[in-house]
Amino acid sequence: MAQASKADRADPVATDSANLTDFVVQMKGILDEMMNDLMNSTNLANRACQAAYDNISACGVGVNSSTVFYPPGFNGDFNSYKTNHSSCRSEQSQVQLRASRCEATRDAYITLENEYLAAFRALNEYNSPQECASAETDVQTYLQSMVTHFQNTRIAWWEAYHRLQNVTTNISNMDCTVDTLAQVSKKSQCDQHQLTYENLVCSVYQTTNESCQTYVNCNDNAWNHYVAMVINTNNSVVDNQWEYRAIKRLQCLLDAFAATDMDAAIDACIQARYDPSSVSSACVSSYNPNGKPVPTQPAVCQAGLPVSHPNTDQFAATEYAGLAASPSLCYATCCTQSMYTFTTHSGWAPASYDSSTSYSSISDARSACESLTPSACYGVFDISCDGATAAQPAYLITPGTVLQASSSGSCVLVMRLATERNTTVTTTLPAVNCTWDVTFNRTDVTGVGTARITQSTVDEAFRFTTCSNETAEGQSCASQGYANGAWVMSNRAGRIVADGSCCSSTKFNRVVGQTLHGCNGYLNTWNQSQNRYFSVAKIIRGLRYSTVVEAKRHCLSLGSLCWGLMDDGCDGSGFALVDGIGVTTANWDSEVLVSSQGTCIYEKKPDATAVQTTGSN
Repeated sequence: MAQASKADRADPVATDSANLTDFVVQMKGILDEMMNDLMNSTNLANRACQAAYDNISACGVGVNSSTVFYPPGFNGDFNSYKTNHSSCRSEQSQVQLRASRCEATRDAYITLENEYLAAFRALNEYNSPQECASAETDVQTYLQSMVTHFQNTRIAWWEAYHRLQNVTTNISNMDCTVDTLAQVSKKSQCDQHQLTYENLVCSVYQTTNESCQTYVNCNDNAWNHYVAMVINTNNSVVDNQWEYRAIKRLQCLLDAFAATDMDAAIDACIQARYDPSSVSSACVSSYNPNGKPVPTQPAVCQAGLPVSHPNTDQFAATEYAGLAASPSLCYATCCTQSMYTFTTHSGWAPASYDSSTSYSSISDARSACESLTPSACYGVFDISCDGATAAQPAYLITPGTVLQASSSGSCVLVMRLATERNTTVTTTLPAVNCTWDVTFNRTDVTGVGTARITQSTVDEAFRFTTCSNETAEGQSCASQGYANGAWVMSNRAGRIVADGSCCSSTKFNRVVGQTLHGCNGYLNTWNQSQNRYFSVAKIIRGLRYSTVVEAKRHCLSLGSLCWGLMDDGCDGSGFALVDGIGVTTANWDSEVLVSSQGTCIYEKKPDATAVQTTGSN
């Protein structure tokens, strides 16, 4: 354009001064508009960039360190829900206790009825001649002796009859249905409190996690948008700066056309360099790639909620510790717990198993066992306890199978209902093996005797009720003139367990005391530790006792399946059993927790002279 202008100036014939003047005026107007549009475009891009930066802080509007994200209608008071649940469980414990006592009393009556019935059936008015034999030779005396004998027998028969009738009447009148239904109703009510509480916590976790993530995403997205705007604005500024130079050069050339020395003016325009610094963006200039603002973080987004998630064991350990009655499985919306859990019992093997179907992986065996449910599958047999393989597969164990000690390192994975987590689901385990120390006296001798009775049940009862000449002591007494032999001590089932003195109406024995010595290789000796407790995950669910005697007996009957006891508050009531699978003599000190509520624990002492075995319920 500059060169063409020079040529036109050199050829006056081709020059039209009027037209050129009009052209210059028009072009200047157009260039002014272009420059105005350019500057407006730059300012607009700068404002958009600055707005993107300002928008970063909008994410934190109304948010501070104490901001919480609770669902509608919840004010953050977890304790009221927790208290409703724990109070209900306490009431449930009392209802359960009433129902259990009713059943226990009825069972005791039934046991007594069996004893009375056996005694009643043993009575026979027509005794053998040997029992009716008399040394008297006088007929009258003999007949009187017979009358006396049968009168006494009749009296004994009617006494036995009335005893039996009385206890049978008590059984008929003892209806535990009301207590049982009350127990079921209370449990359902408590389960609903638990579900309400857990669903609330699930909802709080959901709203909190979503809100915290949204807050973080908002800040990140706003910053990323700002960075993108800085790049776009900078590109626009660079483009506008080039356009600015072009416009300034064109304006210079247009001015050159009116200059006295147009050639010199045009040359000056060609040589000129134009500074585009007026076309700039403060937003771009102030951009710092490392200057991302750090907004105020709500504490809950960093430290989390004060309550554990319901789908974790920690929730049960912290929220349900010390409950009077065990909680149910979590059925809240955010819980994904399996219906079944498997617990490994090392050193055990089934006496028999179904070898027709094998599984090359433990997970396949477990899935198969779960599909059968506990009614058809007790657990999984792992021969080497190292996981199943195609060469050494796993097998399923049917319910009722006897477990026995393994000498080859086998183990049994016992399937349990998750609703009974940490309770012991048993097949036919080795019989309870308890030992009792029984003291008894004689009516004709000062002092007491002591007998240690083995192979007994944990709730055994001993008494002298009859005589026998079948034992060695009975035969010795018979040889001394005591025709009926010796008094014998019997257990609840009627089995003779010890001898007493020779049988006589003036010499007889009475049990004056009995003490449980131990069961399944454990002594009835307990080491108490104050201000200690175990988490609910280490407690055998569903088993609570109001007295220490009941709790100790059941723990002893379970053998190695029960480590010991926990007394919430250490007030002598509300005893729970500690799971012997998760807590052992070797690891209990690392599993126990410090109690601020004064709870204490009782460790069951192993008998160094015996082998510790599992027991049964």
